Amino acid sequence: MLLLLSCCERLTDFFISQCGLPETRRSWYIYTLQTRISMFLSTAGMMLLGCLVATPYQVICFLVGILSLRRRLGGYHAKTPLRCLFLSIGVSILCLSIVNSLVRYGLSTLIWILFISLSFAVFNSSPYSHPNCPLTPDELAVSWIKAKHILIWNLFLILLLQIFFSRSNCALYCEMGIIAAAISFFVSKFKEVKSS
Repeated sequence: MLLLLSCCERLTDFFISQCGLPETRRSWYIYTLQTRISMFLSTAGMMLLGCLVATPYQVICFLVGILSLRRRLGGYHAKTPLRCLFLSIGVSILCLSIVNSLVRYGLSTLIWILFISLSFAVFNSSPYSHPNCPLTPDELAVSWIKAKHILIWNLFLILLLQIFFSRSNCALYCEMGIIAAAISFFVSKFKEVKSS
């Protein structure tokens, strides 16, 4: 993944010199490029390998749930981009498999209970600033407000999925994505409290 860092540094230097971007935000630009490229690779991997466990529609609903919130909530960060890639793919396959198993055994109510509980917990929590994410306190506050708005929009999406696509269980997959994003956030927050 040093190759990824090197490419991101070169691209950043190019854009700074050619587009007149401020040099003071160089580390932020590099971080953003790395996260975007890593996110693309993770999403592609989750989509391709997730289709081994669930239908493409179900995988897309899961990705909508996890990716829409994960970016705004923050949460657990792996130490390297490669570890993040493998962890993301592993978590998605595990989550998709859990939904399949719970549906098969008629226990999908557990997903709803966990989803509602974690949604309330996120709403009543405060934002977390991971050391690897160089957001200013103002940017973090704006991101947190957007996370709450996204969560509300996801609730409406889940209702629509439940109404129009109830046979495919797409709402459950979207909920599981939100659950995974919330768990990632609380794991990170717990580690912060534990280390201080």
